[in-house]
Amino acid sequence: MKKVAVLGSTGSIGTQTLEVIRKNADKLQVVSLVAFSREDKLIEQVAEFAPDYYALISQKGPNCLIEAVKDADIAVVATKGITALNCVIYCLENGIDVALANKETLVCGGELVMSKVGKGKLYTIDSEHCAISQCIQSREGANVDKILLTASGGPFWNCSVEELSNVTPKQALAHPNWNMGSKITIDSATMFNKTLEVLEAHWLFGIPLDKIQVVVHRQSIVHSMVSFTDGSVMAQLAEPNMCLPIQIALLGNGGDQIIDKIDFSQMLKLTFEPSDGTKFPCVNLAYEVFDMYPLAPTVMNGANDVCVQQFLQGKLAFDKFYPTIMQVVRHFEEQLKTVPVTVENIIKFDQEAQKLTNSILNGVV
Repeated sequence: MKKVAVLGSTGSIGTQTLEVIRKNADKLQVVSLVAFSREDKLIEQVAEFAPDYYALISQKGPNCLIEAVKDADIAVVATKGITALNCVIYCLENGIDVALANKETLVCGGELVMSKVGKGKLYTIDSEHCAISQCIQSREGANVDKILLTASGGPFWNCSVEELSNVTPKQALAHPNWNMGSKITIDSATMFNKTLEVLEAHWLFGIPLDKIQVVVHRQSIVHSMVSFTDGSVMAQLAEPNMCLPIQIALLGNGGDQIIDKIDFSQMLKLTFEPSDGTKFPCVNLAYEVFDMYPLAPTVMNGANDVCVQQFLQGKLAFDKFYPTIMQVVRHFEEQLKTVPVTVENIIKFDQEAQKLTNSILNGVV
């Protein structure tokens, strides 16, 4: 039995992780559950899975995450923001594997986190990066030429620039293919999620950013592709369902069927288009920000967090994400030009970026 700690158990990935554990009850055991603030949902989960430890971050603080993983073989990290950064590093240093569903951990602390991989292994709960891993493993020894990171394009791919300025939070939350939490759904609509995934891919696979290309694939059946130097391209195809990358992270490639199989007897149309950085400029941020200064991805991410909150509250227009984020990133450029990436600095300047973004959007600056 593999002992699993589920951090962020009441969110979208957390609840799907518990679904995977239910279907693999002979192989997986929940030893701890941690949620942020949804006590009612957490209590329901505790009643079903009877973990040895459970807690709310809102009551006990982020240190409860480390307490939660101490007896685990693997920790599923599905918390928001950089809350679990210290915990991820603790796991990897102490031989506890990490199944990472949190993009911000690698975006902000990629070099720190990857330097700790060894005693503990790092797996990714992300359809794109899971697909990339499978493609690379299938061609072991082949040289990677380029990673082709697929994107659904979100709900507004066919909208004009003018139409994008008037979209509502309700429209943005209606993703055509995926059932996700509100934060990542808005990131998908702005295509900021691809900036996060480009940076994740860079750290996970050691691939330079100029060899990572975003390709729009509206059907969300091809979850990513890898182009090799011999001219071949490998793709991973599956129905859009996060239970598959969760099960692969927890059990490897040998698990039982967890999602519906693709029916190739039916008409299956797969299309691919270049990403549109004019209509969706947030897709370009990874390439524009990465080399500006070491903590630029942290500042970028903190600014986006506030933009998402303000947009959901109806206080920010959809087409103002990119200029607001860039204004905040440039504000810190001189101050942070040589400031190193440490856990303390990530936490500090994530907060500073959020504070400045709120001030800008509230008209204080």
